[in-house]
Amino acid sequence: MEELKYKMYTKSQMLNIIKNDAFLFVDTNLGEHYIIKKRDLADFIILEALRTGHIAKMQVYMPGIEDPVITTFGWFLNKANPLLREEIIDRLVLLQTTNTKPKKVKIFDNEIFINLDKKEMGIIDGQIKNFDKFYRKYEYAQNVYNIKMEGV
Repeated sequence: MEELKYKMYTKSQMLNIIKNDAFLFVDTNLGEHYIIKKRDLADFIILEALRTGHIAKMQVYMPGIEDPVITTFGWFLNKANPLLREEIIDRLVLLQTTNTKPKKVKIFDNEIFINLDKKEMGIIDGQIKNFDKFYRKYEYAQNVYNIKMEGV
């Protein structure tokens, strides 16, 4: 695969996503940090696996949820929040097992993101304004998943 360079959202696009869509933080074992739209996750997993020769391990986080909601090795899921897994698994398997090409994924510009004003982003008292709308159901599923995993 040719060298993959992700295109970046503009500041106004990032603010629009933060206010009107779900986004994720992705850390890799290669020291890279990305912020992507939640709906791009399956394609991003495939693109990162291809870009790194399948050696990237990823930890995916949601705002307001402490533990990773997904961990990967290459393009395989290691641990996954059950709700998020359900949402991405069909697309992920399709990309893994067919000649379907992943769609192009844009990322946040980390420098701009770090310098965004909290009020401008809709963060009030340390909590994202639309947490209940975009993330609450995953928090509950994550807590249930963590309790089940403690017993294993």
